Amino acid sequence: MKSWTNLLNQEAPLASRRRGLLQLSALALLVQFFHLGLAWLALPVFVGLPAWMVWALNGFFALLWVAVGVQQFRPSTKQPLEPVRKVFLNALWLGVACLAAIFALRMGFDLGVVLFLTLGCVGYGAAFWRLWLELGKT
Repeated sequence: MKSWTNLLNQEAPLASRRRGLLQLSALALLVQFFHLGLAWLALPVFVGLPAWMVWALNGFFALLWVAVGVQQFRPSTKQPLEPVRKVFLNALWLGVACLAAIFALRMGFDLGVVLFLTLGCVGYGAAFWRLWLELGKT
């Protein structure tokens, strides 16, 4: 059985569990990028907003990002679905970063685009690598 469900099987070989991790991550990112594509098409251009509103929107996304990060890096509960929860939180982390970058781009805040995309990609990569290594420990 070669599917993402091997991620949850503790007796499966490590290579099979990691393949399941890659499959589930790809599925989560596919859905996430579909929604981001819809946001890209639906959001109007916000250039010319007052500075306080630009900072308020970016602050909202920063707080949302912190909330996802707290959920992502809290101590492990060792529940059977813990790897799946982490995969979806990783995708949510990257999705919030990309959505914030879309908003920043539509507001004409180029530095925000670079900041959100860089932190989103680095954070996703670090969390994915951490989960990849955790699979080898169990």
